[in-house]
Amino acid sequence: MKKIAKTLVDAKILDRALLAGVLCEAGFAALGHYRPGIAQHFGLFATMMIAGTAALLYARDLARGYISGALGGLVIGAACGLTAVGVANLLGDHPDQFLPYGVMISALVGAIGGLFGQYAAWIREFIATLR
Repeated sequence: MKKIAKTLVDAKILDRALLAGVLCEAGFAALGHYRPGIAQHFGLFATMMIAGTAALLYARDLARGYISGALGGLVIGAACGLTAVGVANLLGDHPDQFLPYGVMISALVGAIGGLFGQYAAWIREFIATLR
């Protein structure tokens, strides 16, 4: 009997969450370039929120445990942070101050979003047992 091991990261779900997060980050970075007041007031918060939400959606769909959710969330958060810094750099903004800690913060928030996503999946499963 062949035993199939479950991987920690599901590539299909990860690709969907990465696409959503990266596109939202690129859109926000472009919006912040053309409307500097938005980037000045909401820049880091929106970057963290997008990374955390994309990670939450990934882990909620995956529902394989806290470690898998946090690992996928970490990858998504880092990719979102790199996208935000990269797009801002391509548009001529100076994200030098965000490069060292912006990506790390986004990765951390992504991992936390993954934990909350797994918790949401657990709650969804619990509610389904009550019906």
